[in-house]
Amino acid sequence: MKLKDKYRQIKKEAGACVIALVVLIVFWAIAGFGVSRLDITVYHTPLWAITGCIGTWVFSIIMVVWMVKKVFKDFDLDDEDESDER
Repeated sequence: MKLKDKYRQIKKEAGACVIALVVLIVFWAIAGFGVSRLDITVYHTPLWAITGCIGTWVFSIIMVVWMVKKVFKDFDLDDEDESDER
């Protein structure tokens, strides 16, 4: 992998992290504030507290697993191509 390709992959991974953060914030707002209108309790805890805390945590884990499988690549940051050209 050339240095240019490595930087392109790093930029792709950083962009995916920003998109995941925005999606997570939207999910948290919907799961917390959107569900707060419902009068549902689970073990005397409002549903919005469970979905806003535990649901967001589970959703973030799912997003990270998806990004690791689909977006992230394992590569060395050392530039092997330039050292061979010298």
